[in-house]
Order: sequence, then C-alpha cells, then structure tokens
Amino acid sequence: MLFTEDIEQGGLIHSKTAGRFEIVKELPKDASSFNQMFDYADAFGKVRIAYINSAHKISSKPNKETKHATAIGSEFGFNTAAYNGVNFHISAYLSQTIKALNPDKDEINEDFSDVNGDSFIYIGELSLDYNSESLQAKVGRIRVETPYANSDDIRMAANTFEGAWTNIEYTSNLKTQVFYAKRWAGYDSQDEDALESQNEFKDLVSEDSFGMVSASLTYQYAKNSEASVWFNYIDEMAAITYAEIVGIYFINEKGLHLDYGFQASYIQEQENSGVDGYVLGTMAILHYNGLFTGIAYNEAKSDAGKSVSDGFGGGPYYTSLDEATIAAISEATGENSDSKNKVSAYRIGLGYEFEKIGIDGLVAEAVYGKLSNDYGDITEKDVILTYEIADKWSLEAIYTDFKSSCNNNTFDRALVRVDYNF
Repeated sequence: MLFTEDIEQGGLIHSKTAGRFEIVKELPKDASSFNQMFDYADAFGKVRIAYINSAHKISSKPNKETKHATAIGSEFGFNTAAYNGVNFHISAYLSQTIKALNPDKDEINEDFSDVNGDSFIYIGELSLDYNSESLQAKVGRIRVETPYANSDDIRMAANTFEGAWTNIEYTSNLKTQVFYAKRWAGYDSQDEDALESQNEFKDLVSEDSFGMVSASLTYQYAKNSEASVWFNYIDEMAAITYAEIVGIYFINEKGLHLDYGFQASYIQEQENSGVDGYVLGTMAILHYNGLFTGIAYNEAKSDAGKSVSDGFGGGPYYTSLDEATIAAISEATGENSDSKNKVSAYRIGLGYEFEKIGIDGLVAEAVYGKLSNDYGDITEKDVILTYEIADKWSLEAIYTDFKSSCNNNTFDRALVRVDYNF
C-alpha cells in the first residue's frame, strides 16, 4: 500500500529520494505600505565551521602531499515583509580561513577559498520575491533545486544562479516549475584553469549563450510519491529531457517500507558541444525499525567522442557518491573515445537512524560504489555521519576513499562541518 503520512529521511543514501525538489512555502509577514516592508524585516543566518584533510583535486603523483584547511564561514541575510505579496530577499556568503590552524598558502587545501587561496565574501542571493498560496516567484540571484541546476551545498557556500524562477500549483497534487539562468557562482562553478573563483558569477556556458531554460510538470500521486517530467534547454550545450517516478511504498504497519525510483534522461547535443547521450537509472531503499539498506544502478551511453553531463550542480543520478558521478567518468573519457562511450554504475549502502534508540537526528551510513567503462573502473567508499544536534545545531562528517584505474589516481578525504542556524 502507498504511504499516506509525511516522512523525513536524512543522509547520503536518501539524497535522491522523494522530496528533493520540494518547494518549502514560508509566507513572509504582511506590510500595509512599502516603507513598512523594511520595518518588519526578518534576519536569518548560519555560521559554519569546517575542516578538510586531503587534496580535492586528484593527483597522479605516487607520493602526493596531503593538504588540509580549517575555515569559518557564514550565510547572513534578511527578508523584508511582503507588500501585496512582494518582498525583498538578500543573503551574503562568507568563508574565512583560520590562519592559526592552517598551513602556508601554497600547502593549503583550496576548497574553502577562492582561486588565489584567499578568503571570500559575496552576495550569493539578492532577489525580488512573490509569494501566495498557489504561486511563488523569484527574480535576481536565487537558489534553486532542479535536476540539472541545484545548490549542491558541499563546502562553504551553495551554488546560486542569476535568473528567474517560478512555481505554479494548479491543484494540491499538480504543479509546474519554470526556471531561467544565465550565470552562476558557488563551489561547482569554479574553474582554476580559467582563473574563475567560486565567489564570482560567471556564464553557465559562454558569453554568447543566452543560458538555460527549464520547465517541469509534477504530479504527486501519494504522500512522498510523485511523477515528473523536466525539459531543459541549455544554449550551446544540450537539450535535456528528464523523467522520473519516485516514492515510498509502505509494506506493513510495523514500519517496513520501501523507497523506490526510476529515472531516464535523454540528452541532445547543441552546437557540437560534445554533450549527448542518454542515462537510465533505478534505485530501492528498504527500511525497518531505523535500519535501512539501499541499492542504485545507472547506465549511460553516448556516441564516440560524446559524454553525458551532471549539469550545474550535483546532478540527478541515483548512483552519485560524495566525489564520483556517472557524468564525471563519462566526461573524462568522452573526448578520447573512438567507440561508443558506455558507462555503468552501481551504489550500495547501509545505514541506521539512531532516533529508534533515543538519539534524535543522528544517522550513520556506509556506502560503496563502482563506475565502469572501457577505460577502467572508479571505486569509492564513503562513511557518513549526520547529526541534527538541536533545532539550531547540526553536524556532518564524511570520509571518502577514491580509487581510479582509468588513470591510476587515488585519494582519501575527511570533511567535517558544524552549522549553527539562527
């Protein structure tokens, strides 16, 4: 039978399950005049302390040097009250390395800094918003969660985009999202070769490209269960049609339930970009009394010299790991492939939610994944601990062990982040 109550699930294994594109509606305070909008403004923010050990960029040197970094960051902003449904939203992102705990600049891990190894601060979100029960819209610098453009908040600052977004709810079960973006900033956007830092907004594709347009139709056929179709046109890159069915099936009244998902992506190349092919995937996660175990599979195929893409962010694919994705191995070999570029990947995992024994918010997981093509394999092991300590405090710790026979690269990485929200 279908699950009929809301359910929340955390951790990496659940990162691709139902609800990841859900719209959280928080209507701001009402103001009776334009001036009163600012009188009733609400401030919000987050302080983040993070530590990382090991170089993020993979090195082929047999005795590579371990790098580490410690930083304190924040997100601070405010929402004005709404006048006739319209309000202003602004949020600044900051990352400041802690010199007393860090090595010299040429030996520091660069994940928390700009392309020059320096601290940064920038306006990540700045938008004019409209909110009602059936329509939400944003214009400006915005944060969105869609299959091929998303925040992917994995270091100090999330990905954000310059553009516009709207969500229209026709009924309680049927809705549409429309999204446009020209530029973006954030950890995934940086390019050391082009001297582009994560704190700088740059074109998604090129100066000549008008950017990305995305539209979706989603039908929720049960609680936590939905079917959706997304169409993404990325000028000078690809036209991507993505379809997904994802949900929760409740097996018995004792808490035994199954998360399931099916996905398909058809990618059509534009302007000889080299981005072309298709991806199929499926997943299942079985839960009982706090214990859960999951398996996911993806297969991607492209013509010779072509590859599939994650888009702008973490991507939608079920087998994505902390580091490795099916698109990354496809892109790495696509240019050099003189035959069909076929990639297969699977991910298995085991986890436990400690709420069942009285520790609310604590989840521990172990994940193993393997991605393969004609050039070799990538294997990755992840150990993840997430803990919602209290209403305002949370902790995330991830250990990653990565091995690639495609180019004989290996690395391991430890990342710890503690957030205080206010």
